[in-house]
Amino acid sequence: MNLRQFISSILLLALTSTTANAQFSFDSYALQNVNIIDVNTNNILYDYTIVVTKNKIYDILPSKKYKANDTIQSFILKEKFVVPGLIDAHVHFATDPTEERRDNAEKILKEMLLTGITSVRDMAGDSRALSSLSRNALVGDIVAPNIYYSSLMAGTKFFSDKRTIATAQGGVSGKMPYMKAIDDNSNIELEVAQAKGTGAQGIKLYASLTKEQVRKIVAEAKKQAIPVWSHGSLIPALPSEVITSGVISISHSVMLIDEKYQKREDIPANWKGASAKEMSAEFWDKEYSKLELDILFKLMKQHDVVLDATLSVYEQYKNSENGHWRFEMAKRITRDANKMGIKVAAGSDSDQATFIQHEMKLLINESGFTPFQAIISATKHSAQASGILDTEGTIELGKKANFLFLNSNPIENINNIDDIFLVIKNGKLYNKK
Repeated sequence: MNLRQFISSILLLALTSTTANAQFSFDSYALQNVNIIDVNTNNILYDYTIVVTKNKIYDILPSKKYKANDTIQSFILKEKFVVPGLIDAHVHFATDPTEERRDNAEKILKEMLLTGITSVRDMAGDSRALSSLSRNALVGDIVAPNIYYSSLMAGTKFFSDKRTIATAQGGVSGKMPYMKAIDDNSNIELEVAQAKGTGAQGIKLYASLTKEQVRKIVAEAKKQAIPVWSHGSLIPALPSEVITSGVISISHSVMLIDEKYQKREDIPANWKGASAKEMSAEFWDKEYSKLELDILFKLMKQHDVVLDATLSVYEQYKNSENGHWRFEMAKRITRDANKMGIKVAAGSDSDQATFIQHEMKLLINESGFTPFQAIISATKHSAQASGILDTEGTIELGKKANFLFLNSNPIENINNIDDIFLVIKNGKLYNKK
């Protein structure tokens, strides 16, 4: 056994130890004999080697072409499968920092990373808390995914919502730089500049905005080079008006019904009141067909808008007497969006009660995705929805070394996404037995 082989065997022993987690960092190393789940080509690349240098992917090549040397540490990973690090496109960690304690946030973030989630997109919270978490995660002070967070904008009447008051504590709801009330007199140039100044990676549009206000915000955000994320509907702005405004992603599948039913009292009475068990799939198929959403799907495809479906948040209504229509519609909208070629991101939005792996399984079991499509949703499409596809979401040269190594093939069975061997985030190696 030469020096390289000896070091490799010692490191692999450490990585498979029974300690809670282990972390290692090297300038350069090679991950040999791995099977790559390639989300760009929808193929599995068998027996490849990935070379990591300074936390980025330096080379990808068939293992038979890789020439090992003693200057680069090697990890022999035969029969392991690797997917890009998972990205949860919809989390909330600081809606109320007083209640959502910092120590609990760190605990959950650590658990997320050790399950293979290497990045998250926080979709509205107190940026004072989020910027601290994001910075600590980036430099390695805490064990956590990369955190990309938003500044929120909405119409003035939204800011009576108790959540906005909690998020703005110490200040005034709607007047914080990360939580802005917008009306026709707002200085949009200044509002966007202040939002960007919080360190946010995106602006989230939430509710109660007109189509004119939406377009002004998006146009100014483009000038200042910050992406805009939005709810699927911002009544009075309709889904079609949001989709065509220039936002890069919309959240919540079920909000697309607002194109037809703009008020909750407009929801058909026969969708409510009965037990979910008494209403057949045929009933819901017929009711869903009345929505005629193809025109919205075509607009989303034309404008390359990613759908952050969030089935997990609607699953809670599955057995609700008056609310199960949300889940029935959400899963059908998500199914048909995928069939129409819309890019669907995976976001949990369950306040971390479930992680993105659960969302992936819902996409498969409830909306007819294949395991490959679910993995693409949780990696490449979530990266695009978050505005980070240039650096994350796929296994390509020059991108961040973010990987999830599995003992079993997730394409054969999505439950294998939980059969974790190793997680790498920003080039650092983590393992939890």
